[in-house]
Amino acid sequence: MKGLLEKSLLLGLGTFSMTRDKAEVFLRDLEERGEVTAAEGKKLLNELMEKGEQEKVVLQDTIQHSVNEIMKGFGYIKKEEYNSLEERVKELEARLSNSAPTMEPES
Repeated sequence: MKGLLEKSLLLGLGTFSMTRDKAEVFLRDLEERGEVTAAEGKKLLNELMEKGEQEKVVLQDTIQHSVNEIMKGFGYIKKEEYNSLEERVKELEARLSNSAPTMEPES
């Protein structure tokens, strides 16, 4: 599990190390050398940024899943699960108090 988390983080860091500014500088350099046109550079930049966003979402989901699995392994539950169980207990207690026969004292 730890290995998966580390790989996910490294993948994300590698992807995001190329910020928009760095990508623009890189593409401008390619334009100056005549390797791409301005339109191609703009298209590439948009594709890079879109791909980066997609990978960011995947990375966040992977990390969240890994953290949830680790927490389950330690026996923790999510706050939503706790709140749901707490509400169910309150409902059951209310039912029991309403249906419990009242005891009258014996004389």
